[in-house]
Amino acid sequence: MDALSTRTGDQPLLLGLQRVAPGFFAAVSKAARTPEVGIITIHVARPDILVADRNRFADTDLKAAAKGIYLIRDFDPDLPAMGTVWVQGASSTVNLVSILDKLATEGINVRVAAVISPELFADQSEQYQQHIYPHAARYDSMVISTMTKRVPPLPDLGPLTEEYSLYADQNDRWLSGGTEDDVIAEAGLDPTSIYQAIERFARKRESRLEHQRQALSEL
Repeated sequence: MDALSTRTGDQPLLLGLQRVAPGFFAAVSKAARTPEVGIITIHVARPDILVADRNRFADTDLKAAAKGIYLIRDFDPDLPAMGTVWVQGASSTVNLVSILDKLATEGINVRVAAVISPELFADQSEQYQQHIYPHAARYDSMVISTMTKRVPPLPDLGPLTEEYSLYADQNDRWLSGGTEDDVIAEAGLDPTSIYQAIERFARKRESRLEHQRQALSEL
């Protein structure tokens, strides 16, 4: 994972970032403007992966990472919406991007957003925040992340989010190791596993939402 940490007193402030420079620059700029921050540390781990063609993304801005969260794929307005996928981590993002064409071919109309840093996202305009993370989306979301399920990439996600999400530790077991591809596959973050999880999430949208409506009606 790439991350930027700043320390405020005894409390570390962790800004999870992708490998893109704009995210780092924005985080450093934010830290530099915060008087309480005395130490800035940048941790960089750059996987040997291809850089995606951003012209295919919903947000083509080369500096999109500085926004904290940006859209890779938006809903097709001609199809029923099927939920939002929040993706975090280099390997999981690359593998998800590799199946975007298949999602389109199969009519799976999910929105895909890259989560770089909730802290940077909180610095954006209220209009942008509501566009990317509207209140209703909290209850119609799944996560694909190379990190732990104990630390979701966004706060206040709905109660069924984890059930449909993919995390590196989703089975609560240590991975047995091997090559990079072996580890990713065992973690269930390979392209095939990601596609299957998104398809399940999308196809079960009505039952997911009805389950939550029913729970609220019983209060």
